[in-house]
Amino acid sequence: MSTAERQPLTSYQCCDHFDIDRSTSTIEQINHTTSPNNNASHKPKGATVVQTSLNIAKLCMGTGTLALPFAAQKGGLLFNGIGLGLIGLWNYLSANCLLRCLEYVPSEVGGCKGGGGCNGDSSGRTTVEEYGAAEQHPATATEDGMTIQRPPEGTTTYGVVAWYALGQKGLMILDLLMLLLFVGLLIAYEVAMMSFIDDIPLTTGSRRFDLLLPSIIVALLSCAPDISFLSKFSVIGLLALALSFGVISWQGLSENGLAGFANVSEMNLMPEDLSAASNWFGVVAFGYGVVPVIFNIRDSMAEKQYIGRSTQIGLGMVYFGYLFISNGVRVLFSPTHSFDGDVLQALPATWIALVVRLLMTFVVAVTAPLIVVPCGELIEGKLGLETTGPIYKRIVIRVLLCVVCTILSEFVPGFVHIISFVGCFCVSMAGFVLPPLFCLQLSSKSKSQERVGDVALLLLGTMTTIITSAMTFSDLMKLHSTVSKG
Repeated sequence: MSTAERQPLTSYQCCDHFDIDRSTSTIEQINHTTSPNNNASHKPKGATVVQTSLNIAKLCMGTGTLALPFAAQKGGLLFNGIGLGLIGLWNYLSANCLLRCLEYVPSEVGGCKGGGGCNGDSSGRTTVEEYGAAEQHPATATEDGMTIQRPPEGTTTYGVVAWYALGQKGLMILDLLMLLLFVGLLIAYEVAMMSFIDDIPLTTGSRRFDLLLPSIIVALLSCAPDISFLSKFSVIGLLALALSFGVISWQGLSENGLAGFANVSEMNLMPEDLSAASNWFGVVAFGYGVVPVIFNIRDSMAEKQYIGRSTQIGLGMVYFGYLFISNGVRVLFSPTHSFDGDVLQALPATWIALVVRLLMTFVVAVTAPLIVVPCGELIEGKLGLETTGPIYKRIVIRVLLCVVCTILSEFVPGFVHIISFVGCFCVSMAGFVLPPLFCLQLSSKSKSQERVGDVALLLLGTMTTIITSAMTFSDLMKLHSTVSKG
């Protein structure tokens, strides 16, 4: 049966938001109702609506926030203020679109229940670390007298959607895109560490040697059998970011007082050209980036039917935080400082600034392995390496990955520019182009109103991705050429 002929496996209800859990299969509902352990006093395990909202906010507000004042300068105060809200809304609509795809995925086939992926986990949860494990020849199953080929074992929920939407090529496209995203993130982390170390007085005098130690730490941690303990450092990362912006805001008030707010009329309200708008878009898209992991977020909830509400609250929190970090910090420093790089450039030459830079370097060094491992597993899966095979092969792949990203970071002119390109291409493709494409491919007989919306999202995402990716890549090459000549 072709994708275009596939009927939804669950009842379809049209709504303007996705607070209704329409992706739960009939089998799951029966199992939940008839389970002997199911009683009135039983409470499902998982995060609450508030906890999920906070998790979404923490997920978004990472190292990319250091580039937000740069985005505000490129985009202009008015454009940035409105645009931040529109990009947040776009993320919400794309996440809604991606979740609707679960209606049309045969969740009973192969045990991929309700979007939990095909990883054999009875809880149905999928984590980013499990991304990319695959078999060469997936099995088949029968539904309604038709033979349907199941996705490879270990495929994540997003991969399952890609598989049933476009077949094996859809999964390959998603795998390649995620691989590029992981590599882009690793290069951005390497460049960020280089930027932090540049302003530390205690250096070897060589950027390459300065970067060598944190890069070795990243490689060693990535080879550890279990890196789950590294996720605990996310709290330290948030504290480091809060401390950074606290010190920066205090520095801005000490230097300029409120003079920047009196000169708002003299600042640009709109981007100067398409290149500036593209750089703004890349940073902001990178800063949100919630769509590719919406299934992971949903699966972590106790009551999955409220994923829409949690997403609304979480993205709302991110919007107001980003508005202060971008426009607020830029206005504070407008009389004395221009943001052509990350926000740490505005830190004063004090011991507090030194502590912040060292802390940020440490946080990035212990966070990078959380990207190296799933990226390495994706490569290992494509090479057919079994998880129970010789460990030295996995170590070699992960170390080589770290080495390659470290070498490539030498050719990147700045942290904010690689963030812009990754946001414009990888994040935009995974978050704004593929969700409506998959939804249109799977939902051929859904209501025309929603299909019109999906077509609009697909066209907008495609055009935006092409234009902004081309512009930011061109800027990246020009800056690299300038730095090389200098």
